[in-house]
Amino acid sequence: MEFLFLVIAILPLYRLLKGPTVWDRVVGFSSSTTKSAVLLAVLGFAENMEYLIYVALVMSLLSLGTVAVLSHFLEE
Repeated sequence: MEFLFLVIAILPLYRLLKGPTVWDRVVGFSSSTTKSAVLLAVLGFAENMEYLIYVALVMSLLSLGTVAVLSHFLEE
């Protein structure tokens, strides 16, 4: 099951690296970090490792802030 989540989290990296526009790269970054956070949260819940859930929450908040700042400065 972890392999499936890992493959799903790696797929948006193509859009992140090869996106034709900068907005495609922002979407790829957001999608990749969101899926990685879900992977960490599911893994932490399944293996009873509480700290991985906290890491996933912090990762999600940092991703949200990064996308907000990038979209603000790229809007011009």
